[in-house]
Amino acid sequence: MKKNLTTILFSIVFLAGLSLLLYPLVANEWNTYRQSKLLSSYSDAIAGAADGDTIDFEQELQTAYAYNDALLPSILPDSFAVADVRGEESEAFKEYMACLNPLGDGMMGSVEIPKINVSLPIYHTTSDDVLQHSAGHLEGSSLPVGGESTHSVISAHRGLPSASLFTDLDKLEVGDHFLFHILDETLSYEVDQILVVEPNEVDSLGVVDGEDLATLFTCTPYGVNSQRLMVRGHRVPYVEAELSDEKLPLSNMSLHTNYLLWVVVGLSVTGVFILLLVYRDRKLQKAAAAQKAAVAQEADADGGETEMPEQAKESEATEEAEAVERLDAVGEPEIADEPGTGQEDEV
Repeated sequence: MKKNLTTILFSIVFLAGLSLLLYPLVANEWNTYRQSKLLSSYSDAIAGAADGDTIDFEQELQTAYAYNDALLPSILPDSFAVADVRGEESEAFKEYMACLNPLGDGMMGSVEIPKINVSLPIYHTTSDDVLQHSAGHLEGSSLPVGGESTHSVISAHRGLPSASLFTDLDKLEVGDHFLFHILDETLSYEVDQILVVEPNEVDSLGVVDGEDLATLFTCTPYGVNSQRLMVRGHRVPYVEAELSDEKLPLSNMSLHTNYLLWVVVGLSVTGVFILLLVYRDRKLQKAAAAQKAAVAQEADADGGETEMPEQAKESEATEEAEAVERLDAVGEPEIADEPGTGQEDEV
């Protein structure tokens, strides 16, 4: 009964550990699938709208350009404060949400980072709901449509167990590229500056006169999130062939987002642990069996020594009985009549 209870408890602990080990992998795969469906739906809707002329792309872009012009001079961190205090019912917020919202679901487009194999939808605002599964556009920064004197800021979480998002953003280097897919256009940016700053140091997010800039923004260090990582790029012509070779080398492979590797390592460690337990259990069983055999052998030896006196007593008793029997068989000797004791002669 005790052994069965131990087996049940061990099975429960093993299944619980396996579930925790598999959760990041399963959750990230599900989130990646969901993101791919969103991106595919957006692309199909945009392509269908282009064929059917149901969305006026030129008008959408002109509205976004006008919004960016109205931001000038764009001053951060004032824009952070504006983004925080504006209510959803304010006219300014409604105007913002109406820009680059062709499908009415808040999705502006997508950001793609070829080197770390990331493609994420971009939604309006950096609210918690948005950042749990996608990238968000920082309200107060330029809309990601390009143009002189603009600076778009796209933010995403790093280190979520359920989604990789910008977890590997620190793998980017100066000269790498990232892309914005907005409506039917693709905007390419080449990384020219990487900064790690304190949360209140946002001067580098401001507009530079005449520059077309974009910054990818996340928390760092991994798991601590006490600082901010800013990867800035400037606009360059989009040449798809030039980006095909931008892949993360195996020597720089990320351990944070390689969930399958951790599953394999975890299962391997668990397997070795189980083998050690089985080996230990068998060793204990053999030791117990050997000890039991030794005790039995010792008991047999002690039993033989105690039986010897009994056998001697039985042998002695047998010999005495046989002597008595021999005496009985011989009998007592007859005694002869003494003279004069016989019957007198008749006179």
